[in-house]
Amino acid sequence: IGSALVRHMEPSISFPSKASTRLELGPKSVHGPTPSGPSRSIRVDVASTAVGASAIALARRRATRASCRADPSDLEKEAARIRAKALALEEEQKQQRREQRALEWTDGKNSISVAELRLKLQSEEKMDFSENEVRDLLNSKEASTENLSREEFQDRLRMLVAAKRETARALEAVAKREQEAEASVASMKEELGNVFATEVDGEDRSLPTRLVASLVYILPLMDGFQFGVPLLEFFPGAVPIVKLIAPLLMLKNAIPFGTFIFLILFQAQARNGDLPQILRFNLAQAVVLDVLFIIPDFFMSIISMELPTSLLVALFVILFGVMVYSATLTLLGKVPDGLGGISDMTRRNLGRGF
Repeated sequence: IGSALVRHMEPSISFPSKASTRLELGPKSVHGPTPSGPSRSIRVDVASTAVGASAIALARRRATRASCRADPSDLEKEAARIRAKALALEEEQKQQRREQRALEWTDGKNSISVAELRLKLQSEEKMDFSENEVRDLLNSKEASTENLSREEFQDRLRMLVAAKRETARALEAVAKREQEAEASVASMKEELGNVFATEVDGEDRSLPTRLVASLVYILPLMDGFQFGVPLLEFFPGAVPIVKLIAPLLMLKNAIPFGTFIFLILFQAQARNGDLPQILRFNLAQAVVLDVLFIIPDFFMSIISMELPTSLLVALFVILFGVMVYSATLTLLGKVPDGLGGISDMTRRNLGRGF
């Protein structure tokens, strides 16, 4: 077809003897002047040429579409061939790296001893190897460059290194837990020692001092007792405790301005540097708690209006818990300074010298 199209596109060329040149385009002819020299007559069939060009373009488009519609199986075969070639190249590179590593172990020699290989592995992996482990890696073979470059040897070495590192991490974790347990035991021993110690950091922590420091919270308890009376309906077991506090409450109320007198006394003793630190801190903190009980009572006297009972009961429960916490830690020989804002106000009350 291509040859026929080319022949079809070839112009018809003749050399007449006439002294004029004629160019025929279709049915008409165009006459030009006669050139000097031999006469020529060229006939070009324009219509045939256009048809031939269109046929060639159509053939090219069909060939392009045919190539685009190539057999998928051929493409898959080509892709598989490329993948196989890439895998072979990758395996070749791995083997080259194994051989290079083996040459580094043997220092370019054909073989080395097991002891020398052991030192090389220890230097490279930063861990200890026994000679038996190295012999197991060699699988009863000599430590030659050929054997050391085998994939089996280096795979066994990699697994051994991973196992030893995992073991080291496990032992490190166990050692860390043991250290934490020992530190916890030491801390508990120290805590128990402080409980029964009569002196801590040069401060008096004897049992009489702790008892006195714990009893100072009776003052805020008496001033806040009125807010907690509704709770006796739910906790009748607390009635005996109330009966013990009642005489002290009546004695305080019998003294004119008894609460303010005790507050001034507590405040003065809290700033007394001759007293033990634990006693001074509890005196100052008892003053802070007592003031927190006095504020609602003072506010109700100003506005001549009672605050909601639930609010007052909640206040009593919170401050009662604070007092129990403080008295318990004090009896254990600790300063109860973990109450956030209350402890901060206590420290400010004591001043910078505390």
